Amino acid sequence: MTAPTDLARRVWLVAGILALGLAGACGLVRGPADAVGALVGSGLTLLNFGGLTWAADRALGGGAGPGPGARVVWIGASGLRLGLVGCLAGLAVAQGGVGLAGLLLSLTLLPMAVVLAGLTAARAV
Repeated sequence: MTAPTDLARRVWLVAGILALGLAGACGLVRGPADAVGALVGSGLTLLNFGGLTWAADRALGGGAGPGPGARVVWIGASGLRLGLVGCLAGLAVAQGGVGLAGLLLSLTLLPMAVVLAGLTAARAV
């Protein structure tokens, strides 16, 4: 079985590789603004995943099982995390120079990375 931290590392690696590929493809097909949008969106996606893994670790009590305030920590951290990511995405687009199409496409990277890393881990078992 793969430990959660190993799976998280694999997701980070796969998401980073996909982000660079997407930024390159957006740069070639749509132009530099969408390449920047893909990089910014990928950074936000990885920031979001980092917050998710942090909150999950805290909610599970550092791997020892759910703590007494696990639900409160999980809900509070999730709300703050998603609010922060949304504000940063809006700020990036409002500043200009960041292509919305590249940014939106990059937000799909994390689910793909989770599936790819999970399938790789499952095949190894």
